[in-house]
Amino acid sequence: MNYRGRQIDPLAFWSQYVEFHAKVDPTDEFTPLVQCPNPDHDTLKSHFQINLQQPMVHCFARCGISGSYEHAVALLEGLYEKFKVEEPKDERERNRRKRRAYREARRIILRGSAVGSKLHRTASVRKSSAAKVVSADALHYELFLPPLALEYLTERGISSKSIAEWQLGWLSEERRIVIPGQDENGRLRFLIKRAVSERQIPKYLYSEGFPKTSLLFGAGHLDLGMISSSGLILVEGSLDVIRLHQHGLRNVGAILGTGISEQQARIVARLSPPRIYLFFDKDTAGIRNIEMAVPMLRKYPLFVVRYPSGKSDPAVLTEKEAHRQISRAVPAMQFVRDNGLNVTTKRS
Repeated sequence: MNYRGRQIDPLAFWSQYVEFHAKVDPTDEFTPLVQCPNPDHDTLKSHFQINLQQPMVHCFARCGISGSYEHAVALLEGLYEKFKVEEPKDERERNRRKRRAYREARRIILRGSAVGSKLHRTASVRKSSAAKVVSADALHYELFLPPLALEYLTERGISSKSIAEWQLGWLSEERRIVIPGQDENGRLRFLIKRAVSERQIPKYLYSEGFPKTSLLFGAGHLDLGMISSSGLILVEGSLDVIRLHQHGLRNVGAILGTGISEQQARIVARLSPPRIYLFFDKDTAGIRNIEMAVPMLRKYPLFVVRYPSGKSDPAVLTEKEAHRQISRAVPAMQFVRDNGLNVTTKRS
């Protein structure tokens, strides 16, 4: 597609936001209907269509995303909120801010859809689409939990209510607990397989086919009102999220590893938190996560949650301890200075 004088690959670009369930011919005018990527959409049905010849999209459920690529990306990436498009009463100023949002959206589109030769373009589309599809068999697990799994979860303080709410399950052949990895729309993307024995290495396994850092674990369970008033808490692991939810903290998401990804940063942007608390483990990996998160999330007021003596993991804190330590969180740059961390204020 010729987009503002540049050749782009719309399939490669939109595969970052939607899942194409079948091979799509890039010469077609429209894609088949797919699930709408609008995070405010209240249905999981396939209503969304992309024009591959003109930079336009349409949601037949009328969720507000329909229009130009720029409008759709500005909505998905939270650019209207970033540039406060709706705040001014003056229409001229609103239009000026909207143009700024569109310019930022165009940069995202061009950066995410650059193409080379036809052969390279086709290979890129196949690779990008395949990377986000996990077979139905790979996502199958048992909801029944044997005594071994229940004993482990009980020891970790996970209640029966949480087991049901988070749909925890079991893989009998691998003898691992399953924590379903769902995106912000509640769609199952991969399985987190947690070992129940110290002899099982590694501790965590993930279904292949969908990058775990393409979603923020727990995003579908977030209380947006709590985020608006109290901010967003970022932790490392899925059990950290579940445990803190039990303590009434329904504004917690997990990055599932080391280093917040660009995709996770975009999800955070859509949540528009007034502040962010970094509640990573008290170990080398946790320190590294702070070093990586500070420049990535530098536009937000950032705070680091410290631990009481003898504790180093959010999941082991009592409800009183968790709330108290969050209330005592220190500004991230103060934590960086006090601990001599290696943090740059600019992203490369």
